[in-house]
Amino acid sequence: MVDLVEISNRALQAIGSRTNVTLAELNGNSTNEAIQINLVQASVRDELLRKAPWNCGKNFASLTYITSAPGTPENVSSTLTAWQKGLPAPPWIYEYQYPTDCLRPCWIVPQFSTGFSGVPVYPVTTGGAPAFWQGPPVRFLVSVDQFYMATAVAIVAAGTGHAAGDVLTLATPTSGLGAPAQVLVTTVAAGVITAATLVTSIAEETLAGAYFAIPSNPVAQASSTGVGIGATFNLTFPSPPAKADQKVILTNQQSPILAYVKRVTDANIMDDDFVEAWVQALGAVICPNVNGDTSKIALALQRANNKIQEARKNDANEGLTINDVTADWLRVRGVAYPTWSGNTGTQFDWGPLFTPFG
Repeated sequence: MVDLVEISNRALQAIGSRTNVTLAELNGNSTNEAIQINLVQASVRDELLRKAPWNCGKNFASLTYITSAPGTPENVSSTLTAWQKGLPAPPWIYEYQYPTDCLRPCWIVPQFSTGFSGVPVYPVTTGGAPAFWQGPPVRFLVSVDQFYMATAVAIVAAGTGHAAGDVLTLATPTSGLGAPAQVLVTTVAAGVITAATLVTSIAEETLAGAYFAIPSNPVAQASSTGVGIGATFNLTFPSPPAKADQKVILTNQQSPILAYVKRVTDANIMDDDFVEAWVQALGAVICPNVNGDTSKIALALQRANNKIQEARKNDANEGLTINDVTADWLRVRGVAYPTWSGNTGTQFDWGPLFTPFG
């Protein structure tokens, strides 16, 4: 079982330190080594996750709708003829919330489900084809938009049939545009909600939702990950009302599925190469404030870069890969990747490695 204590001590070993840290020291920030490790270990981990298509960090999720251009099925009532805030920035058609656990968006899966049809002949169906998603990855752009976002939630009607851990999505704003806040049920009594908190829309923040206009209280639940019904809530917004920045994803795809690198914090699901790269990179970053040996810094970074390069190759080798690469002079003209689903490691720009110094 790998944990932060083991990773920390291996990082200290990598730079030739003769000291170790304990869990109590890390929790209490009681030694110089613990202070330095706590200061940078999460940022080093996240930077490392962005540097290679680590399979242990790859995730898929349906994006949460915010708004779309007039005339789309989600925005049929709009009569606007000129762009204004509340619509996706031109030339994009759809705007979605950026996942809070996303470190690096990779591609959008085109939502082309063909269904299944044919003649049912027990026990199988013949003459049909299963549902699947096809086509090249869809273009997208990460940007920032401004919204009114809730800061707190209070129970008005506690509903029935709820369970701790249920996530309730509140009613869609009256305009039909904007992502409603979500509420996490934390405690219940016989199916009645007794305590709940907001599900944040921005990592490390306490803000929720993406409203273009502040909704009137109380706001009813629209759906739930469980079976509970009937809950309503009062949302609190900043006073005086003020919009806040929130990351968004702009694209022309309806109901998109985003493939992205997720912020992974559980070391036990991490790839062995990732753990070793984290150990070496962490050792290099804390080295100046632990023993100051610049030769150890350069060596540790080189070891980390070797593991990153191995991961970039392993990602392609751990699946069916066809090296049918579209030339860059065709790709810039909008020509699709021919084998995008199995070839992301060779056609996705993962950027530079760690820069050795010393």
